[in-house]
Amino acid sequence: MTGASDEILLDVENVSLSFGGVRAITDVSFDIRRGEIRAIIGPNGAGKTSMLNVINGFYHPQEGRITYRGRTRARMKPHEAARQGVARTFQNVALFKGMTTLDNIMTGRSLRMKRGLFWQALRHGPALAEEIEHRRVCEEIIDFLEIEHIRRTPVGALPYGLQKRVELGRALAMEPELLLLDEPMAGMNLEEKEDMSRFIVEAKLQRGMTVALIEHDIGVVMDLSDRVLVLEYGRRIADDVPDVVKADPKVIDAYLGVGH
Repeated sequence: MTGASDEILLDVENVSLSFGGVRAITDVSFDIRRGEIRAIIGPNGAGKTSMLNVINGFYHPQEGRITYRGRTRARMKPHEAARQGVARTFQNVALFKGMTTLDNIMTGRSLRMKRGLFWQALRHGPALAEEIEHRRVCEEIIDFLEIEHIRRTPVGALPYGLQKRVELGRALAMEPELLLLDEPMAGMNLEEKEDMSRFIVEAKLQRGMTVALIEHDIGVVMDLSDRVLVLEYGRRIADDVPDVVKADPKVIDAYLGVGH
């Protein structure tokens, strides 16, 4: 992949995270450069999702620090991270199952709505004009993700692969600087993975987004990513461009076992 700059958007320095006596992350450092697709991979239990939860403020590490857009962050909650341009999808789809595709994607615009609840409830005057503009943005995202045919369908009635696409749409609706994707292709067939890969690349190239993703399909990771961070038991064991990482003996051992 190309298009990444040398500017560091997010810098993780010596982060450690524990739950009771269990270490989820131990002294991990890495950075994410503006405009790149940054993969985080590793075997089950490696600490990948915990690391995304640290980045978007859901977990607070006991050690280390995070610098985002040049400012070292204090303790931050997920909604504060969202206001600063960090959007997130989840390993298990987190959508409003009784709402339509369009309405789910509209929820991603909530932080950008300036009118108060009173005006939104009236749906009149400035509030109506604002809602029309936000719906226009969401309709454009629906076109981008090629899901026009399900725009009025309750997402609970959709197959899993399409639900993952709707969740991506909701994250895109936030217009984030940093897009965090936790296993965006889990449960998908080959064609669905190809579509999702294309959308992720186009989000980077056409929409200027920086992407950090967790993904178990190593072929997809190596094709999509500019750089790959590998975790094992909460520790960093490799961090480099895809061709170097996939040839690293420590990475091979982590996935195939010592003595493979």
